[in-house]
Amino acid sequence: MTPKEEARGLVKRFKIVRLKEGKSKLTDISSKRCALLCVDEIDNALQNIPDLQVIGNVLLDQIKHYQEVKQEIINLI
Repeated sequence: MTPKEEARGLVKRFKIVRLKEGKSKLTDISSKRCALLCVDEIDNALQNIPDLQVIGNVLLDQIKHYQEVKQEIINLI
């Protein structure tokens, strides 16, 4: 999944979750904020994995991916 697709999917999921609870739909801005919080948590967790050098490029690729997802969420209208 591309960062753009993942960004759109995260924002969309927050709107759907609220609707399933029977409450009013979240605004686009609120959905984006929730998605950004999730991506920040994922990024922080990845950054705090011990022995970052041992894991190598796979972890670095994931960190880069979620930084791109964050930027795509910010860019959503």
